[in-house]
Amino acid sequence: MKISILKRHLEGVLWLVVIALFAVSLMTLANSYFNNKAINLLLTGCYDNGGEAILEIHNNVTSSYSFECKPK
Repeated sequence: MKISILKRHLEGVLWLVVIALFAVSLMTLANSYFNNKAINLLLTGCYDNGGEAILEIHNNVTSSYSFECKPK
């Protein structure tokens, strides 16, 4: 009897961990997607205005970045 209760609790905890990992993965992918979109817009705008883009990617997973557009 006690083993089945313990097993049920462990299964519940496992499901919570799986859902949390899925949520974190989804948020990381969404953040990376929107950062890539922003980088593309920044680069296009900089080059269209005749600037020189300086882009530094800090994290390849999330695509966190620093950007600067210097006039030529």
